[in-house]
Amino acid sequence: MNLDNLQISKVTEDVLLVHQIKIPSNFSCSDGLLILPKEGRNSKAIALDINIEPEHINAVVREFGPVSDYVNTHGHMDHIAHVHNWEQAGATIHAPSPESMCLTDIKHFFQSFDWRGVKDFSSIEQFAMLNKFKECENVVPFMPGDKLMFENCIIETISFSGHSQSHVGFFLPLEKILHVSCLGFDQPAPGVDGFGPWYGFKQCSIEQYIKDIDHAESIFLEKSNFLTSSHAHIVKNPDTGPFKYMRNKIIKNQQIVDQALKTLDPHLSIEEKVYELLKNDLFFPKSKMKGFLHELYALWESHTIKHHVERSETLIN
Repeated sequence: MNLDNLQISKVTEDVLLVHQIKIPSNFSCSDGLLILPKEGRNSKAIALDINIEPEHINAVVREFGPVSDYVNTHGHMDHIAHVHNWEQAGATIHAPSPESMCLTDIKHFFQSFDWRGVKDFSSIEQFAMLNKFKECENVVPFMPGDKLMFENCIIETISFSGHSQSHVGFFLPLEKILHVSCLGFDQPAPGVDGFGPWYGFKQCSIEQYIKDIDHAESIFLEKSNFLTSSHAHIVKNPDTGPFKYMRNKIIKNQQIVDQALKTLDPHLSIEEKVYELLKNDLFFPKSKMKGFLHELYALWESHTIKHHVERSETLIN
């Protein structure tokens, strides 16, 4: 079914994938799951990482009833921008520690990730305003890997820390659904290309990403009937396409960096290589950007490149 600017798809009879069709910017929204009330399980709806704009949150509540709890997956902007409005609608907010504090304080968002290369905090404030971010009043923290229970609804959180320190996916054992959040499966429809795994902060790790993809695949094949993601279509077991897609994206990114490295003096330091490669638009169209957006994308690309340069050096040695 569709509400205005929302695509709502059935994963199972009582679990829905909610997607905002048109979004204000690239980092303002994420898809998530709505667990509908079910006798003997949960008396009110539960929202998992549905970061959509306020008018759409209100539409979901009107259509499906009050939401008792909202569970966030990590502290990146496309997962925290509108969570405040779920709180305003009456939901208790839960988020993984320590990035849970990003939802209550934009300064903590600034401090949680390595923003060196961005001139000052005002750039982050502008980024938050662009994505319509508002701070939550209160957030209940949990540790990645914790099992959450709301009445008789069980949500197992899974640490996928290659993307960020606190990043988690969800496994719903009763419903046999695996939600991998921002692991890197971002195909809106089969065959449609996306960016793939994103590791644009210092704290990210390609090697951990690969382990996370392997872990997610084993959970999907051994325990799950359905796979969902923050930016992709629903996949049914035993389709392993999403995992091949994510691995191939990392391989392709490595090839892009390795090819560019051939144009440089091999005796340059890693930092010097990153500096030279950043002059090109290897991953983002930085040359078309100005102001704080140019700063942010340059920062993200520098870390993306550095992770691959370091990996290339390790493989050589």
